[in-house]
Amino acid sequence: MKLSTMKWIVLLAGFAGVNSALAAQFTLAKGTGYKVEPLYGIETVYRDYPTAHLQTRSMYGARLSLGVDLLSLETEYTKASDTEDYSTAPEKIKTDDERLKLGLSSTYRPGVFHLTARAGAQATKSVRETTSGGVTTSKEQPIEYNPYAGASMGLNWGVVSINLSSTVVFRENNWEKSDFQNTISAGIGF
Repeated sequence: MKLSTMKWIVLLAGFAGVNSALAAQFTLAKGTGYKVEPLYGIETVYRDYPTAHLQTRSMYGARLSLGVDLLSLETEYTKASDTEDYSTAPEKIKTDDERLKLGLSSTYRPGVFHLTARAGAQATKSVRETTSGGVTTSKEQPIEYNPYAGASMGLNWGVVSINLSSTVVFRENNWEKSDFQNTISAGIGF
């Protein structure tokens, strides 16, 4: 099985988080910590070309959180790609999206469970490749900035956690155009 460059980066980021975790315990201020989460999930995204519709596809990436349970800074990078085939022109549309989120999260930990609320802004870089009549053209879309909000729940076993998350990315103040991202992740945090 051949892994893409991004999948290697996500794998190495998780590995680096585990190996550098003990060092972080001694360098962060008391009561603060960080968490590294490789992500995998399913998302439903709004598409306006060639007609308005929703597209469901898989996504992957990584999330890094730094702070205390009450308030943490988080950043997340995800990547997703989908291809749609049509019987009329354009016959094929491939869309590659890269997203960067920056926001805040707050976590409540009753026992081995945890509940997290998160919100912030997402930047999306999209490249759309269309094939019509055997001719393929590629166009990079302008970067979009949108707010997001989400929640997650999970189980903790010491420094390891398993998490289920759901996030809504609000587009153009129209609920019907919002993106929905549902992920599962295994986190390592100190």
